[in-house]
Amino acid sequence: MNQGLSVLRAPPATRVRRTLKGHFGKVTALHWGGDSKTLVSASQDGNLLIWNAITANKIEALPLKSSYVMSVGIEQTKGDLIGCGGLDNLCTVYSRSNPSNTVEMASHDGFLSCCRFIGQDEILTSSGDSTCIHWDIASAKPITTFSEHTADVMFLSLKPQDKNVFVSCSVDKTAKIWDTRSPSSSVQTFGGHLGDVNGVDFMPSDPNCFATCGQDGAVRVFDIRSYNELTRFGTAAAPNAAAMDNAGFTGLSFSSSGRAIFCGHSDGSVYVYDVLSEKGSVSFTLPGAHDRHISSIGVSPQGNALATGSWDSFVKIWA
Repeated sequence: MNQGLSVLRAPPATRVRRTLKGHFGKVTALHWGGDSKTLVSASQDGNLLIWNAITANKIEALPLKSSYVMSVGIEQTKGDLIGCGGLDNLCTVYSRSNPSNTVEMASHDGFLSCCRFIGQDEILTSSGDSTCIHWDIASAKPITTFSEHTADVMFLSLKPQDKNVFVSCSVDKTAKIWDTRSPSSSVQTFGGHLGDVNGVDFMPSDPNCFATCGQDGAVRVFDIRSYNELTRFGTAAAPNAAAMDNAGFTGLSFSSSGRAIFCGHSDGSVYVYDVLSEKGSVSFTLPGAHDRHISSIGVSPQGNALATGSWDSFVKIWA
């Protein structure tokens, strides 16, 4: 059915355009601003750095109370608010225009693994306490707690064009669809992974589809409408338990067209899969993209660049 489709563009066309140097510890998280120019990164050196990803210049540095930050998110419309959290179990929201206006939200009983702004007044967080929380930023109080996962929630993704819906993924080997308007239970639950599910992302071109990646070395694409798996890539069978302890995919991000899935790996490489391919093999690889574990990965909202962050302390911009 895919006859006539050209293959995905492969290296050397895709290469490093910028290396953002400024952190002195492991980069643990990154997130693009809505302008596809601003990028925020978090590191275990105790700083959030805000970058101009085009010039590679640092715009701002925000010192953190806790150096064990594991998540970061920037509000997409104005880019003024930045949220972060980690082993302190808090979600802290900073205002770039008003540095004294810092909000700390405490309710999670485990580390903060991801945070994403719904707007300028609300934020979603996921945690190692197996829950997600929908917060009101002004009051610093939870609006709703989503608590069906049975193990650490590792990441979440907001549905494009409908910020009431989000998907979460967990160490319990599942991904769940939630609707903030019906918080009593998840809308759908998707399984199939044989290890921790570390990353999840909605397809920008078709928000009814999303992809997951996991420690089992597999990437799976699901469809909400059919409540089914559409395709899978990577490892077909479960690796042994020892291999899963230290290997596997750490995160993923769709291209703006939805055709390519960029997957960060613990071996420091980026693996790219073609959603339209009938084969489960890698379309192309950015081998040795980093010297160490890739902790975070994201395609810019405009789809013109890929950012990767690593334990080697660098953030790299690819195009």
